[in-house]
Amino acid sequence: MQAQERATDPLQVLLVDDQEMFRGLVRETLSTDNTFNVIGEAASGAEAIALAGELAPDIVIMDVQMDDMTGIEATRHILSEMPRQSVVLTSMSPERGYTLLAAEIGARGFIPKKHLSTASLCATLGIDELDVAA
Repeated sequence: MQAQERATDPLQVLLVDDQEMFRGLVRETLSTDNTFNVIGEAASGAEAIALAGELAPDIVIMDVQMDDMTGIEATRHILSEMPRQSVVLTSMSPERGYTLLAAEIGARGFIPKKHLSTASLCATLGIDELDVAA
């Protein structure tokens, strides 16, 4: 994972969600320590694909359900172009197989929106917050 190469720097995050309010909440949540740094936000799958290529974030937090293109479609596209990219899926809907679906398409995992936090993101990515935040 790219993030392991920069063990003392915050991990660079691209937030993808069609709800601006949710992106704001996640940005605030992730800014509580030095583990993550939000470097970009996208409101659609197409915008996510473009920004992932432009910004090369360490992690993409991707909403599953968006109007223009699902997060699943956007994730497949991103991972086909950048197979080493780390994508974590999220949704307001109950899990209903999203963990398995995430694994099938190559995402790092799934976190329900109500459980999305610095700790849950670190656990999903298999990293120790102390190793990242110096």
